[in-house]
Amino acid sequence: MGKNKIWIYLTILIIMAMIAIPSTYKVITRHNERLLQNTIKKIVESAKDCYYNDSCIDDKITLEELYEKNGLPVMNNPITKKIYNEKSYVSVSEDFAFIEVEE
Repeated sequence: MGKNKIWIYLTILIIMAMIAIPSTYKVITRHNERLLQNTIKKIVESAKDCYYNDSCIDDKITLEELYEKNGLPVMNNPITKKIYNEKSYVSVSEDFAFIEVEE
């Protein structure tokens, strides 16, 4: 009777692990994607504000410009915690797409 209980508990444990591990991975991945989207959205909104108020007139609005002209706080990648390069920019011609420049 003892071996049957062990097999039942082991089966339940394996089934729970099969459900919990992929679910946890999916939740963490989705959370990281949303953090990154929100950070990029802040940068793009700041660039749009700067562009439409005629403070930034170039086709490429760098983060350095946004820091100086719009008072945007220093932005970092929320996943890697690495500060974005000041040469990274928002391209107006590409419908305000954020382009990250590596150092």
